[in-house]
Amino acid sequence: MNPLRFLKHKFVRDTATLQVGTLFVSAGNLASAVLLAHVLGAREQGHYYVAVTLYSLLWFLLNQGVTGATVSQVAAASARGLRDKAAAWLAFLAKAYIVIGAVLVVLGWVLLPWISALVSPDDPTAAAATARWAFWLTFTPFLEIPRVVLCAGLQGTRTMLPFARTESAQEAIRVFLVIALAVITESPEGPILGMVAASFLGSCLAIEQYRSAQRASATLLPSIGEIAAQFRAVPLLRGLPLGLKLGLCRSIDAVGVQVLPTLFLERYGSTEWVAYVRLAQRLMNVPILFMQGLSRTLLPRLSELAGVQDRERFRATFVKASLYSGAIISAGLLLSLAVLPALLQHLFPAEYRQPIWTVSLILTPGLIALSFSIANDTFYLVTNTLRVAMVLSLIGIVVNGFVVWFLARAWPETGVAWGLTITMFWCVTHYLYAAWYFRSRRGPKPPRAEAAARELTEPA
Repeated sequence: MNPLRFLKHKFVRDTATLQVGTLFVSAGNLASAVLLAHVLGAREQGHYYVAVTLYSLLWFLLNQGVTGATVSQVAAASARGLRDKAAAWLAFLAKAYIVIGAVLVVLGWVLLPWISALVSPDDPTAAAATARWAFWLTFTPFLEIPRVVLCAGLQGTRTMLPFARTESAQEAIRVFLVIALAVITESPEGPILGMVAASFLGSCLAIEQYRSAQRASATLLPSIGEIAAQFRAVPLLRGLPLGLKLGLCRSIDAVGVQVLPTLFLERYGSTEWVAYVRLAQRLMNVPILFMQGLSRTLLPRLSELAGVQDRERFRATFVKASLYSGAIISAGLLLSLAVLPALLQHLFPAEYRQPIWTVSLILTPGLIALSFSIANDTFYLVTNTLRVAMVLSLIGIVVNGFVVWFLARAWPETGVAWGLTITMFWCVTHYLYAAWYFRSRRGPKPPRAEAAARELTEPA
């Protein structure tokens, strides 16, 4: 059997393209984290992560599902040859980002000082500084609108090479600016400004890449002018419910895994341990990042299968992707544990090594359980079962949030890591629902599309 025959399949080529880009981005994330450890030290790096987390809290509360929903519906429209509907969805995404960005700036100005003081009551100066840095980040959604919209068009139409180029180039710029400004300022202020500048430059790159791709695939990609022409016509509320449902599920999960642990550590532990736990998460997430190319290809692929009502292929693709990716990621996690001591010895200052190793050991069981969930979001989106995902996620954030809080107070340094592992095991509830869904719906009937999505993807 010739293994190169798999490259004839567009799905495989798209996955490989995105995977290379994802590996580059993850390498950039790791490089910036390691370099910041040497430039700033554990305490200042912890303040940097707290500022990013404060911004992320507001961002997740406002939901980010509009991008995933747009990619899904652009894919469905493109599968049917509905170029104008694809342009309408991209215009909707731009309008939604403007609204979300405006609300984010206002909320940041009002809430960030209060939240920062709440999680850092013993250091008012540091609390004021992290609130200020987090507020600067609230302007990034405005700066990223061109990149987000155009990359959604590229991903939805499965034009993956320019999409991967854009993301990789922006990450390279981000790493350079974050480290350079950290060296210049010797404080978290520099990396924050670097992130803001990288957002603007990433949008400039996206415009150039999209124009080039659109000239090469004029029948597939709507032009920037066509998208702009739909801006005033497309109703914001038509597609917003679909995006908010998906965004709520993702936001709840992100708050439980990223935001609450960091804030509890800052409140009950120490700023240094914020850095240790965040770095352990980043290092142990590397095997999961190896499957991000597959995850991002699955969204348009499964949306296409749902759009053409091919239920059997939809189910087979979902199950195979979940099982194969889970097995590969689990093996990668065990391999990571084997090489992690050597990496810590060579890459990080001495004060980082033992805490990161301890947290990594604690997180591994939960990450193995989570490794099979790569296609869950897409499953809920294209089967019109987002309400189920919302209910499971809401129950999970209440139960697991209490567990993380309790353990953080009981064991200020490692309690959050144990709480994170318990939180990640909640994904088993999603696996059980997916198994029940497929078992109870055997037959030719395809997954039902969301009503708002169907309205935008069917011919007038």
